[in-house]
Amino acid sequence: MTKLLKRATGVGLAAAMISLPLLSGCTVMASNEQLTMLEEARKKAESAEADLNACKGMRAQLERELSDNKALLAKLRNDRDVVQKALSE
Repeated sequence: MTKLLKRATGVGLAAAMISLPLLSGCTVMASNEQLTMLEEARKKAESAEADLNACKGMRAQLERELSDNKALLAKLRNDRDVVQKALSE
């Protein structure tokens, strides 16, 4: 009898704990204000991603220009060294 009572109590408590979140009274849908805030946040995120992509593109372009300028500098230094060597002879 005692085991049956403990088991019934345990099952009752488990059922109560499982059903408690279902009966808590949360709304099923978000309010219009929450939906508006969510839409604004989505637009800001998209804008930030677009800015990030633009910055990445600009960085790639600047890195190419830097590489080109370094190559030009190396060529000009080599030319200078050749001219100086020719003048010293």
